[in-house]
Amino acid sequence: MATVAQSVNVISPLITSPRGLWKQTSYWPLLLFSRYMRGRTVATHVCCGVYSGETSPKWVQSTCKVPFLDVSASLDGEWMNLAVVNVDEARSYTTELRGIQTDEEMQVFVVGGDSNFLSDVNIEGKETVGIRESRWKAGANADFTFQKHSFTLLRWKVTP
Repeated sequence: MATVAQSVNVISPLITSPRGLWKQTSYWPLLLFSRYMRGRTVATHVCCGVYSGETSPKWVQSTCKVPFLDVSASLDGEWMNLAVVNVDEARSYTTELRGIQTDEEMQVFVVGGDSNFLSDVNIEGKETVGIRESRWKAGANADFTFQKHSFTLLRWKVTP
């Protein structure tokens, strides 16, 4: 997320015109990362299926298996942040999240998901893709569904 070469126009998350500015689909995960994924990196363990189709670039297939869920986490003071990308275009994944220590509801931010996201784009005057916010109550071990082809950020206050 830290290597966005162009911040405005061309291949960027922000597009400008004489009439104003609009946010491309890539803007929203970048916004969530820049706002919440701070502090200490937390190791995660993910066990899920892997992508077996053609990749672009093609050499990716020969270097590693690409899991359907790409996960990163950070601890910023008393806040735990868990970012999950589900690259599967057809399937949502219900996953057990273990060891969550909180008595409060989590903040949930989703970009993409169960809409027709693959064909959705933001254009001047019409921003179809954005962040959907909700709340979720988890126990110490809880199942959460990561929607197909989505970016999800779960955020909760850690209970000592």
